[in-house]
Amino acid sequence: MEFGLKRGQQCIIRIDNRESEAVKIAASNLSADLGRTLGISARVLQDYSGTDGKSDREWDKNEADAEILVGTSGVSDMISEKADLTVLCDDASGSLRKEAYLHRIVDGRLVIAGSDRRGTVYGIYELSEMLGVSPWHFWADVNVKKRDEFTLPADYTKADHPSVEYRGIFINDEEELEAWVQNYMKEPTIGVRTYEKVFELLLRLKANYIWPAMHVNSFNLKPENGALADRMGIVVGTSHCDMLMRSNNREWKPWIQKKGYADAVYDYSIEGRNREILKEYWQESVEQNRDFEVCYTLGMRGIHDSGFETKDLAGKTEEEIRTAKVELLEKIIADQREILQGTLGRETMMTFIPYKEVLELYDNGLEIPEDMTLVWANDNYGYIRRYPSEKEKTRRGGNGIYYHNSYWAPPSMSYVFLCSIPLAHARNELQKAWNEGIRKLWVLNSGAMKPLEQEITFFLRLAWEIGKLGAFTENVDAFVEDWIDRTFTGKIGKRAAKLLGDFAQVTNVRKVENMDHDAFSQTAYGDEAALRIHWYEEMFAEGNALYESLPAEEQDAFFQLVLMRVHAAYFTNLAYYYGDRSTLMYDRGNMQAAALYTEQSREAEDARRRLLYYYNHVMCGGKWNGILNPEGFPPPRAAMMPVCTPPLKIEGKPSMRVDVWNDGKALCFVTPGEKWIDIGNTGSGEFAVTIEAPAWVAVSENQTVVKEEKRILVRVSDVSEDRTGEILIQNAGDGRAQRIPVRTLKTECAGLSCADSDITEGAGSYCALEEDGLIVLDRPMQWNDGTGTTHRPRVGGEDSFRVCSGDRESDVPDIHAEKHKAGDFKFIRRLGRMQGGLLEACVQREPEDLLKDRTEAEPLTFVFHTHSTGEVLLEIHRFPSLNSVGRLRVGISLDGGPVQIVESVSNDEWRGNWKENVLNNVDRLYFKLVIPVSSDAAGERQAGGQWKAESEQQHTAEQNQAGMHRLHVWAIDRYFAFSRMVIYTKPRKENSLAGIRGAQALPKEQDLTMWCNAFYAQGNQEDIRPIPPRPVFYAVRGNDRDSLTVTCREEQVECFGRTVTPDWYLEQGNHIFAETDGAIRIDAASVLAQSNDAWTQETEKSEQAGQQARGLWRHCSSESFGRSGLAMYIRTCHSDHLTEKTPELCWKPETAPSLNYRIHCSGGTYTLWMLSKFNVREEGFFGIGIDGKQIPAEKLYGNGGLWRYEAEQVYRWVPAATIPLARGEQTLHIYALASGMRYDRFYLTKGEEQPPMDTAW
Repeated sequence: MEFGLKRGQQCIIRIDNRESEAVKIAASNLSADLGRTLGISARVLQDYSGTDGKSDREWDKNEADAEILVGTSGVSDMISEKADLTVLCDDASGSLRKEAYLHRIVDGRLVIAGSDRRGTVYGIYELSEMLGVSPWHFWADVNVKKRDEFTLPADYTKADHPSVEYRGIFINDEEELEAWVQNYMKEPTIGVRTYEKVFELLLRLKANYIWPAMHVNSFNLKPENGALADRMGIVVGTSHCDMLMRSNNREWKPWIQKKGYADAVYDYSIEGRNREILKEYWQESVEQNRDFEVCYTLGMRGIHDSGFETKDLAGKTEEEIRTAKVELLEKIIADQREILQGTLGRETMMTFIPYKEVLELYDNGLEIPEDMTLVWANDNYGYIRRYPSEKEKTRRGGNGIYYHNSYWAPPSMSYVFLCSIPLAHARNELQKAWNEGIRKLWVLNSGAMKPLEQEITFFLRLAWEIGKLGAFTENVDAFVEDWIDRTFTGKIGKRAAKLLGDFAQVTNVRKVENMDHDAFSQTAYGDEAALRIHWYEEMFAEGNALYESLPAEEQDAFFQLVLMRVHAAYFTNLAYYYGDRSTLMYDRGNMQAAALYTEQSREAEDARRRLLYYYNHVMCGGKWNGILNPEGFPPPRAAMMPVCTPPLKIEGKPSMRVDVWNDGKALCFVTPGEKWIDIGNTGSGEFAVTIEAPAWVAVSENQTVVKEEKRILVRVSDVSEDRTGEILIQNAGDGRAQRIPVRTLKTECAGLSCADSDITEGAGSYCALEEDGLIVLDRPMQWNDGTGTTHRPRVGGEDSFRVCSGDRESDVPDIHAEKHKAGDFKFIRRLGRMQGGLLEACVQREPEDLLKDRTEAEPLTFVFHTHSTGEVLLEIHRFPSLNSVGRLRVGISLDGGPVQIVESVSNDEWRGNWKENVLNNVDRLYFKLVIPVSSDAAGERQAGGQWKAESEQQHTAEQNQAGMHRLHVWAIDRYFAFSRMVIYTKPRKENSLAGIRGAQALPKEQDLTMWCNAFYAQGNQEDIRPIPPRPVFYAVRGNDRDSLTVTCREEQVECFGRTVTPDWYLEQGNHIFAETDGAIRIDAASVLAQSNDAWTQETEKSEQAGQQARGLWRHCSSESFGRSGLAMYIRTCHSDHLTEKTPELCWKPETAPSLNYRIHCSGGTYTLWMLSKFNVREEGFFGIGIDGKQIPAEKLYGNGGLWRYEAEQVYRWVPAATIPLARGEQTLHIYALASGMRYDRFYLTKGEEQPPMDTAW
């Protein structure tokens, strides 16, 4: 008999009254879910015998239309008799698996059985989700799917159990969550009411574990928090810096004050009374939690994620200190275990987390008892740092992983706004962790939980089902499609899955939080920055279309789960694109364009601020106010206020300037494609222009009018023969013309395909061609996977192929096998940089073995054609995975020549180029290849155009030549992975994406302000809110508090200050800066006058540092004068082979470039306030001088360094120095000790007042 429920019927949920509170709570929630979905009146009967004297064995269904029987093995006699639980047993041991559940129909009743209390709870919530109640019904306002009936066939059965034993999240960096809690949950801090919602969410997602919030409060301070967790079935643990359930950041100082232990310090090296106090501190925590199911972290670090304190070890040598620390930490763990054993009298879950400085001690002999779980940490950016050794894999306590999808970090490295780590990235790293024996505990740093709903769902589902056949998480797109279709109506899952996958791949190239100027080139090998914007435009349009297609009651949830992140990334990238574009236009002399792009950058940034207001105040009626505040607290903030370069003047007659693709003078097409010519106006007004091109060349416009700039797209479709011609661009106004040579270059490919459309299933394979000084290798040639199937994958494209053995895409072959006969690499979809997939080695071999005998290896082969000879540069885009105790190497050979080893030195965090790698999601490895000059034919071919099948050993380096070549990639170290390679045949131009192709038009023209009014205000005039000025921040004098503490005074004004034009600055710079009412006000950009009263200066040494003196100091837009103001800065340079923008320009005080101002004062002691902005620690260094004499650094604010967490990304007034000045004229010097910092205003005062706000300046 089937099980059925219909709207309006009555249902009984029967449970034994001996069931745990966790089961009773879940059963009560099921009753509510039945009411929400089916309108059913569902009663929970906690005593099977009922209240009318019926027998425990009597199954009477007359009192309800349907019955659900819920019970736990060993608790419920009903379940033990009516449900066969052998299906929940482990095949090897025959005992019940932990947390397993069973659904089965028995005599028309639905039976939900669990092997233990959590198993039963999971079985209950599984039914809730089947009914149409999302786990995110509260936390993301997912609409409950109402239905008229729900049926299950008579033979329905479902049994499941978790793969990872402990699965949970870490609520971390939770200040935004607390702000929301205070607004909505009406709790003073995160407490019982909030945790009840959190725990229910976790259980619905089949999690069982949490590290609770530890910055804003202590979970342990309120015993009811722990009692609630235990009652609901959640295991509570603590992170790497909080031992025995103590949250030291919030507990230690209050505890010692309450106890009167004024002299106690958190340092176990101090023996005697101090050590006994620490034991007492831990003892009380264990006693408080003795009746709860908790997980105790053992060991010791400092307070609030600081280092292990050992003051009494001072005076020893470095080696002696290390040995003493190891012995001390072993003593600490032994004493902590003694506390646990003496208090609990039973076994309990214990973890040790070898993190930061403690990891060094572990690697130097620290012995951890076998029954403790080792919890390994990733590098905070989603890359597993190391895997357990063979010995560690056999530990009785097992191994765990602490994984990040959110990270509050040192300068410029935080990402607490969005998560753009692709699910495929997390899946692949965690799959490796599983394969390497990390199976006991998985915990995810999920920040403040929102907006990481997708990431939390995926992580917990993966932990539940990894290693099982047919798991949803094997294919991330399929998982997201299913998740979306279960969450929303309209079968939009497939489209939404592609949207979210594309978003993550594009955005993780440079996270929204870490954007900066010049992150992407607009001229090298095309406009890669515009290419990314077009991807965002497509995602923006698609996301909005999906949103509009949904019923109104589902739109808020869709915005939270999907659309918000797309909007935020689009607006951020657009703001930075236009900021960079304004600077490029200024440098080209296209001043009207510079003005336009400055305004468009501001408009895009304002759009992001409108989005944030909508999310917090409008969406869901303002329910989530406070939860999303990336531009405010907590610092560090997400990137904002991109550098823009507005014009100082727009003058002169209309005048044409032409710039050609790749900063060239001509266009050459080797493959069909699209390039561009930019036509700019270096004067005022506008002019008409005509464009003439050969018949075989298509241009986007033949005539147009240029006011700011126009991009003319040039497309060639046929490159089957050599052609030459020219494109004539003529200014109709003054008659001036410019001729751009254009040609096609036919390339013989020896029967291999050169164009995307020509890839076939025939014998041919892809051949990459040299164009614009580079060759992009993103497709290996044909490959046999060992089953007779031929593949031609595109690593950077959407094609999917398998090279390693296994019948599923996610399979990883037995890592202990002697040989992987089906290939040495596997292909991973959705993990390529920006697009497509990547190739990962799945074998381990010694290079010496490969050098001796290649016959057992199966390399990847890339075919390319070049017209160049001599030395060229190979750039490998390595996926920046890590292996801190191993190596990351790959072999490279050309045309059968010797195998040479390429190795990454960035095999762990803070090694090599790790910081740049994680910011840009790539480890660029460089290797020089030599293509000698040869007069031989381009390549030997057989009839039919195939490569001659001679063995690779017969090739020699001397046969390398202009023409066709084969580059072989040999697997050496398992997990070495890459997404593409590039050969530079000409000097490398600084770029990020290395020849990725795509749309090259300028970004779409649109009125973002009008769009925001329509979308975010939704027709409600009250919600069309003008953008307010940003807050003004004032640093405190003599600030010596730790950099984590927020000390700035923040003041908000309701209106903007007056506006000025650039001429105002020039006028100010032509007068001495005189004291008025005890203060002198200086606008930094007055130096643009380059007068005797205000000027810039660069010493000879500073000129040699990387730029000419004339171009060293630049102006940029600022927030002052109602956002019409200007600031001064020195633009940071790129280094040759790093895409990360690091401050290459830095100086000692005596050689530093300076801003200089003549002042007149009445004499006395003055405080010099400085208003400035910097993005990263390295930029925030300055010096001050008077009349050529420098003030010592120790007398400056922060010793001449401005960095604090709270100081990043905002303009902040700082009391830079206290200066005695004589009466009369003097010269004030502001020295830039590093590039990047923006200087806006200076304020000299004899008083104690803070500088005036913009409205009073």
